[in-house]
Amino acid sequence: MNPKKVNVKMHLFYCLMQLLLECLDELKVTSPKMLKLKEDLTEMCELLNNECANTFTIQKTTYFSEISNKIYTLMRKHFDNKM
Repeated sequence: MNPKKVNVKMHLFYCLMQLLLECLDELKVTSPKMLKLKEDLTEMCELLNNECANTFTIQKTTYFSEISNKIYTLMRKHFDNKM
């Protein structure tokens, strides 16, 4: 994989991890498997946040928030109740 593709995948990974954790929080999961998933995701998100905390993107921009908002917008616009 070229460096740009690796960076894109890492940004995607970061956003998806954050969104998954947010969804699990909002859904207020209670089953043991879902609670374990949430615990593991929380740990991974903390590691990611610690690694990214000192970067310009995290400190000075709303880059990841904007990407998350775009994902939510896509979901709302293209949501299929039949699935």
